[in-house]
Amino acid sequence: MNRLQAYAPHVYFFFFFAAAASYSPFLAFWLREAGLTSQQIGIIYAIGPFVALFVQPMWGLLCDKYGIEKTALMICGLMTPAIAFGYSTGAGFAVFAATAVVLAIFNSPMVPLSDAVAVAHAQKHRQTYGGARVWGSIGFALIVSPVGILYTQIGIDKMFFLYMGLMIVVVAITRLLEKGSVRKNASMRDVVKLLGQKELSVFLLLVLLVACGTQSFSIFFSVYLGTTGGEVSEKIGWLSTVSALSELPFFFFATRFTERFGYRAILALGAFVAASRMIILSLDPPFAVLLFSQMLQGITFALFYAAGVQYVSDLCPDSWKSTGQTLFSMVYVNLAILIASNAGGWLIDHAGFGTMFRFAAVSCALGGIGFLILSRRGAGGRVAGRS
Repeated sequence: MNRLQAYAPHVYFFFFFAAAASYSPFLAFWLREAGLTSQQIGIIYAIGPFVALFVQPMWGLLCDKYGIEKTALMICGLMTPAIAFGYSTGAGFAVFAATAVVLAIFNSPMVPLSDAVAVAHAQKHRQTYGGARVWGSIGFALIVSPVGILYTQIGIDKMFFLYMGLMIVVVAITRLLEKGSVRKNASMRDVVKLLGQKELSVFLLLVLLVACGTQSFSIFFSVYLGTTGGEVSEKIGWLSTVSALSELPFFFFATRFTERFGYRAILALGAFVAASRMIILSLDPPFAVLLFSQMLQGITFALFYAAGVQYVSDLCPDSWKSTGQTLFSMVYVNLAILIASNAGGWLIDHAGFGTMFRFAAVSCALGGIGFLILSRRGAGGRVAGRS
């Protein structure tokens, strides 16, 4: 049991992202099949991040104050797939919007809390965050293509049942995770204090620019594939498998890359590669080129995200890590999706996918330029005090 607990984050990430693979790549296509327009799909994707902006900091602060990361993850792990069944009703935009509101309350804290626990656990057991997180990509890669084929045979509406089953496994594994630090005086002032630190605030601003571009891709890629014809579920599965497999070496070696080249240089690289990927997609390439572009996911997401998580962890003292990771997730996921879903949906409906991808490329490139400028400066220390 001791050995299993030592590697609990590895197993947790495997099943957590296997569950995500059964659901998230197919949701936008499901919403399109249910009759929503691209702009309506964008609104659905924007509702969750907007709600999360208010509830996510509270989750982070409560976990920092009481050390309840495990309990929070277990509650959210059960509630998230149960609420997702609201999409399965096919009842239309109003019901989908209500589902998105409630879903955000329980779904939004799961990734930042998982990251905070994984980083602390890895440090305690002389492991690396990337070494644990890579198993999430493995789980995603092993599941997404088979379920894409499966949904072609049994119907994409069955994804909600599979998602629920896998998340129950995730909740069971959560019991093996170790608690984080406790800081009894945690309050909303901590969020303001963290954001008041120049290095962290500039980092988050540049992350937002890059994430607006990459989240445009994440939200609307399956909708874009729906315009290419053929068995769309199978295409989503194969393309998602390639992208997930490309993440493996970059998550595994992320710590070595950041130690060798520095966080900011790695973040700049991820941003510029993401811009190139968006340009490729804007040209409406054939399927073979789409497969190639998916191989860039390892740099545009895995390396970029792992560097960001480690950067935030190094900047924040031990008792602030859940709050710090929450802020990073709020920007990378919530704010970026809020902007990208609305702007992207409007651009697609009024100017087409090509224009949307070109705007995404510009956003990524601007963020990359910012990180490249910052990379010429020395590495920063922790913010908001030391512990």
